[in-house]
Amino acid sequence: MTATLLLAAHGTKSEEGTATTRALVDTIAAHRPSVPVELCFLDVASPSLAEALDRLTSVEVVVVPLLLSGGYHVQTDIPQIVRGRSGVRVAAHLGPDPAVVTALTDRLAPAGANGAASVALAAVTSSRPQAQQDVERAAALLGERLGRPVSVLSLAGDVAAELSALTLPVAVSAYLLAPGDFLTSLRAAMDGRGTLADPIGVHPALVDLVWARYDAARLSAG
Repeated sequence: MTATLLLAAHGTKSEEGTATTRALVDTIAAHRPSVPVELCFLDVASPSLAEALDRLTSVEVVVVPLLLSGGYHVQTDIPQIVRGRSGVRVAAHLGPDPAVVTALTDRLAPAGANGAASVALAAVTSSRPQAQQDVERAAALLGERLGRPVSVLSLAGDVAAELSALTLPVAVSAYLLAPGDFLTSLRAAMDGRGTLADPIGVHPALVDLVWARYDAARLSAG
């Protein structure tokens, strides 16, 4: 039996962000029409992960977190929800991965990173060490791809102050899958300090990565 791919997104109140997430899921589903693909959310929106799994009790399920770092949802929330549910496997989250860096590089190109005095990766940081390491690793991988240093710009603090501390103008790569409150605040904080790339959104490298995570989870299940 083909396992259902259940994509677990963070969730946002932003209509643009939700539309972007749904467009990504539609593109992922179109890549393998023979596999059932469903979407759930870990916060704000519905259906929740628990609600989705309650409805999928009669099938094998692979949960792929549409998350870029290993924070609370990856380490605590998802494991608690899936615990004790037979036939449910949880794949690795998406970042940091070379495929994600490919998408970041493509999004950053129109922002003119080559002409900027500095480059920063704007990310939602966390107090959890794994999440911190994931973001720092993503910045390092992006720096290797660009051939120049990339700073981490935390979206959890005073973004304008952090931007002002960088050498301007700065090209900012948005380590975000879709628009939302964080991107809105970041756009406001830029205020002539440089250029801001679009969030990753729908990108072929991300689509391939999701299916690679799905396949790896199924392989580990035997």
